[in-house]
This record gives sequence, structure tokens and C-alpha cells, in this order.
Amino acid sequence: MAGTPYAGKDAYLTFAGIEIAGGASGYASEVSVPFSAAEIESGVMGRNWVDYIQGQASHTISASGAWDAGTALLAMDAILYGALNAGGTKLFECMPQGSAAARILYKGNALCTGYEISMPVAGRIGFSLALRGAGSVTRSI
Repeated sequence: MAGTPYAGKDAYLTFAGIEIAGGASGYASEVSVPFSAAEIESGVMGRNWVDYIQGQASHTISASGAWDAGTALLAMDAILYGALNAGGTKLFECMPQGSAAARILYKGNALCTGYEISMPVAGRIGFSLALRGAGSVTRSI
């Protein structure tokens, strides 16, 4: 195996100033940040095969875990519900290996496009968060 494996338990994600995963008050038990690029068909008449070129890149962010109502205006629920209601972009930072020094950091802006609270009769109250990237993402160490 090439490289060093890392456990997902160390992942760190902030959005709109709140620690969603990792840190002292992380709530998420799963985070995903898929990056993709549009594919543009560039086939022409007279050829048997279609060609494609890469279009613009985009990203989304999803997280899910234990819901927390908190008691303050800065509680997880208040911030995420507020971000969905208010619209506009908010800063996100994601560090898949954790927030220690010399780790990869993805940073950019995103819109909150979904916030769900699930209430199973025989389980913990959970949340899921859907973010749509707005603009570019920087990658640094």
C-alpha cells in the first residue's frame, strides 16, 4: 500500500463558523466532499466515436450525525437553520486528516441547500446537511 492510511474519525469540517466534524464540539459521524467536472460532448459528424472535453469544476459537501439544539444563538441548530434561511455563501474548511499542523486543508464558500432533522422512534435525533460549493476551492497544507 502506498502512502499513510488515515482514519476518518479525525476529519475536521467547519461551516459558517461552527465545527461540524472534529474539534471539541463536532457533531458529524460522516462527511463527504465530492469534487466533479462537467463533461462536454465535442463529437462531430463523420466520426464513429464521441469525444469529450472537461467543463467547469464544482463541489458539494454533505455531513450527517447527532443533532444538537443547544441553548444559545450559536448552537449548531441555530446556525445551520439560519444559514439555510438567510441564503448567501458562508466559509467552509475541511481537513480530511484532522486539524493538526501540516495537514491538507480545502477551503472555500458554500451555500446551505439542505438541513434535515431526523427523529426515529427508536434512535437518536440526527441531522444531515447539504452544501453546494460557490466558486473555487483552495487546497493547501
